[in-house]
Amino acid sequence: MRKIFLLFALLLVLTPLAFSAGQAESKELTVYTPASKEIVNLVIPEFEKKYNVTVNTVEAGTGQLFNRIKAEAANPQADIMFTGGIDSGGAFRAYLDDYVSKEDPNLIMSAKEHPWYNAVFLHPMGIIYNKNLVKEGEVKGWKDLTDPKWKGKVLMPDPRKSGSAFGELIIFLHVFGREGPAWDFVKALHKNLVIVSSSSHTYKFVASGEYPFGFTHERNAYKYAAAGKPVGFIYPVEGTAVRPDGIYLVKGGPNPKLAKQFIDFVLSKEVMEQLRDLGFRVNRKDVAPPPGYPPISSIKQGPYDPVWAAKNREMILKKWTEIEESE
Repeated sequence: MRKIFLLFALLLVLTPLAFSAGQAESKELTVYTPASKEIVNLVIPEFEKKYNVTVNTVEAGTGQLFNRIKAEAANPQADIMFTGGIDSGGAFRAYLDDYVSKEDPNLIMSAKEHPWYNAVFLHPMGIIYNKNLVKEGEVKGWKDLTDPKWKGKVLMPDPRKSGSAFGELIIFLHVFGREGPAWDFVKALHKNLVIVSSSSHTYKFVASGEYPFGFTHERNAYKYAAAGKPVGFIYPVEGTAVRPDGIYLVKGGPNPKLAKQFIDFVLSKEVMEQLRDLGFRVNRKDVAPPPGYPPISSIKQGPYDPVWAAKNREMILKKWTEIEESE
């Protein structure tokens, strides 16, 4: 009887330890990322060194990686999706876990209203223009580009193929109202558009002087201006949206504790300052934007709902196609 009691006592002591060991997370993190090499090479080695862990990265396009996360939902392989526009993320909301970073009080854009992503980079959208082709103040907003004199002079990618262009279309719908008035604006604007095959063409062709206008986010304009190109950037008077790139916690990922540490690490002041020095406007109150960028508070912003956009994507692109085919 005494032996049975001792064995039972031993089991009581060892069982929690065995359970704890079985539940211990791996010291490996799997990160899916569409981020540029300069971002990956900055963030990943520093995290590995700080926490003495290994990070396995899978690099591909945003849509490809989100679709992979969806395909793996029954047996998730990734812990983190590191960057990627919230327009794309909204379509995969069901495969993402909620997490509000411990750094949230220090962030410009809080995750409390959208805990399925924490914003990393902030990308105000607007109009890049060539100063040799456009007079200062001649265009102040979106509506000015519906003037017939700009026919064939405004570059925009196809929103059916480009995530940034789809985001631009959503901005129009939010700024001018989602129903009739907004689509009237899109119809008028479309008459002046030149649809390009790549988002990069919008700023490259404007910087080279081939076209006077293009739609893009501010970083592309400031990067070319810093390189000596005659370009400026217009924050439209009607308002725009600060479209973030987010960091996402994959639902059911193998290492959620380490994944949350990674999110907090990316959003820390130390890392965000380094990302700012690469020329990004980052989502942190105590990190100034890159030199020459206006403060975020000076930019007129309208509402922006990526989940609504994702749910209504098919309808929105159908209307765009109808406009395209009617001309």
